[in-house]
Amino acid sequence: MHDINWRFSDKFRSHWIKVKFYKDKPSHQGIKPARNIRFCEATHKALLNPVLLNRKSMSCAGAQYAFGWNNGSKNQLLTKCNSKRKGQANISEAMFAQTVGLKETIEYIGLNTEGVPDMVLSYMPAEEVMEIIKMYYNSTGRNLKMSLSPMMSICGGIAVRTYLKQDINLSFGCSDSRHYADMRRETLAVGIPRKLFGIFVN
Repeated sequence: MHDINWRFSDKFRSHWIKVKFYKDKPSHQGIKPARNIRFCEATHKALLNPVLLNRKSMSCAGAQYAFGWNNGSKNQLLTKCNSKRKGQANISEAMFAQTVGLKETIEYIGLNTEGVPDMVLSYMPAEEVMEIIKMYYNSTGRNLKMSLSPMMSICGGIAVRTYLKQDINLSFGCSDSRHYADMRRETLAVGIPRKLFGIFVN
């Protein structure tokens, strides 16, 4: 499973990123925590080199909140949302109420670091996503249930939701994540938890 991202890449052609949540400091030699970076931006950088993130890494209030590293960032997020929606505070509050955040203590997040990941994520064309959904249905007999949001779409909607719900999640991203993750016009984000890897790759 250490090379699970490459196995997914061979199967679906898109690049896949391993995501590992650490409750203690990992012993990865030579990898220092990144600084002043967004989670979505870090996923793009991890395509070339492993990335290690901690509380001090995040420059994005949404990611800080999603990973449980700054619960006080809620007001900052709501202020930003209200400014974009011309003061429609009720809509911003409703959107925020549907976001997910980690409650357990996570000290570090590894992207394409060594070891078996908790999940993998990718930015994929719709046709490949269709293949994933078809394989999921053929294996489980269930339709894939989704919760799509334009807020904290990659950090919360993909990374945290996939980890907590232990199911596949999709996202079209938000304005920031599509830019910083360099998502192409035709792609959307997919997260798959470890317990479902066997559906897709051997």
